[in-house]
Amino acid sequence: MHSGNSTGVTSRPEPAAAAAEQEVPGERPLFSAGTYELLALLVATIGVLGLCNNLLVLVLYYKFKRLRTPTNLFLVNISLSDLLVSVFGVSLTFMSCLRSRWVWDAAGCVWDGFSNSLFGGRQRCGKGSRS
Repeated sequence: MHSGNSTGVTSRPEPAAAAAEQEVPGERPLFSAGTYELLALLVATIGVLGLCNNLLVLVLYYKFKRLRTPTNLFLVNISLSDLLVSVFGVSLTFMSCLRSRWVWDAAGCVWDGFSNSLFGGRQRCGKGSRS
């Protein structure tokens, strides 16, 4: 007799498929959730301090004409570079620390590496690479 299930598909997932969804190599967090929260706090602190301190250097250089020397221009260049790293480099890493994994796609990984290299920061590893 016909059971009324015209599709012949059961509602239970295959055991092999369920196991594959649960354990994907390289997708497990490297650290505990508490460690990622601590890293997020540390990265956010570095980002905020970098933003404030470098902005202060730029404002003081602009405001006081006697600070406009060739030597201080090098310091302004370094400060501007650090400011850009604080904005662009820290934001991607901070969000990933909050989610306990790299949340951006391959283009985000390339942008993270490119922007940090361009602005003078260190390159961070994304999904698929370890350093």
